[in-house]
Amino acid sequence: MLVTGHSGQSLEWIATHADGWLYYPRDFNFLKQTLSNWSNALEKAEQSWKPYLQSLYIDLLEDKNASPHGIHLGFKSGTAYMTKHLQALESVGVNHVIINLKYGNRPAETVIEELGKDVLPHFM
Repeated sequence: MLVTGHSGQSLEWIATHADGWLYYPRDFNFLKQTLSNWSNALEKAEQSWKPYLQSLYIDLLEDKNASPHGIHLGFKSGTAYMTKHLQALESVGVNHVIINLKYGNRPAETVIEELGKDVLPHFM
């Protein structure tokens, strides 16, 4: 069971009772503090580890080198920035990213294929 946001619960409750915590995209300073808080809550709950997940809306552009532009809870960009962004999330401790194509302007099949070909190999 994953808790999304806080769901009306304290972080300590989430650390004790949930199997992981799913939160929203935020700037990296906020994210680092959130991950520190999550780690502290797990320690207080005597939990060795539970995953931290983040949702991310993307509009993957055809130009692989397109610069990022913000959209609701995410960004539109090419695969080069997408890869760098995911690497940055990984480097600060995000364990899983749920990618949502809701705001995308290209066919989902095409985007999924490009993610598999151009982005995912960087994480295997």
